[in-house]
Amino acid sequence: MKDVLLEYVMKVDAYAPTPSASTAYIRKVLCVVKPLPEGATGTITECTTKSEIQALTTANCHVLLEAGLPSVYVLPMNDLNLADILEATNKKFFTILVDGAFTNEELNELDDGDFAGVIGWSVENREQAKNWGYGNNNVGFYDLDVNGSQNMYYAFGKMLSANNWKNQQYIEMPFGSGISSINQAELMFEDSISFVLTSEEYKNRLALFASNRRAIVAPYVYEELTLKLQSKALQYISLNQPNYTESEASLLEDALQGVVDGYVEQGILTHGKVVVSLTDEQFVVQASINIPEPKALWRIRATMKQGEI
Repeated sequence: MKDVLLEYVMKVDAYAPTPSASTAYIRKVLCVVKPLPEGATGTITECTTKSEIQALTTANCHVLLEAGLPSVYVLPMNDLNLADILEATNKKFFTILVDGAFTNEELNELDDGDFAGVIGWSVENREQAKNWGYGNNNVGFYDLDVNGSQNMYYAFGKMLSANNWKNQQYIEMPFGSGISSINQAELMFEDSISFVLTSEEYKNRLALFASNRRAIVAPYVYEELTLKLQSKALQYISLNQPNYTESEASLLEDALQGVVDGYVEQGILTHGKVVVSLTDEQFVVQASINIPEPKALWRIRATMKQGEI
């Protein structure tokens, strides 16, 4: 209980700030897999152990746990008609990984409703991996069927369990994908297909990890940054109750710019600019946010001149 004299001298109205929006779902994964024989379908289950996953499917999505994720959502399905299930669930995730047991024909029938996150698929066909990887936020991951999509699961698990957004350049991978020549690797790179390259000295390495010809972290950074900017705007307005003035617009601009600057300081973005200005519309300010696309350095093209200089 507060002291009565203190309350008498100075009565204080305390305002609790609006909490930051949760970004945890951005690192959550839904694995769409084939069910066990006579197994149930259509229910999303959160699994934290390999045995829980194996009770639902023979798919290797337990590799996501081994790569560092604390849990995964598992959805056994005989087809890829997901729209109603995704709309009805209260579970949130930004990545859907379609197991390689689903064929290209089945993938072409995918109905994901309004899902706007990343969808990865593993396949042993370069053209199919390329075609899938060229859509929306898709990831086409080339891998041998015998590997059972384990390389895809491992790459996503390492990225999503990391403390910050890294593109996972050349991390060691659990299995080779039959790519061991420079000509094969060049073709994969030209088509922006995610793949593993096997080297005699360095073994199996992730040679490219991309989402629709962009750095793999790009859709995740955009999603997280958008959410943090929205959250910061809500926190600032609810706490400060600003007036509709140029000075207040400038202070809001500074608050939002601080969010962007955090990504620049981490090296995720090279730069970013927020501009907040007044408009003639009641209750609304205009914000302009210019953010470059995150990029990843995978290769170096070098020229060496021999002889005296």
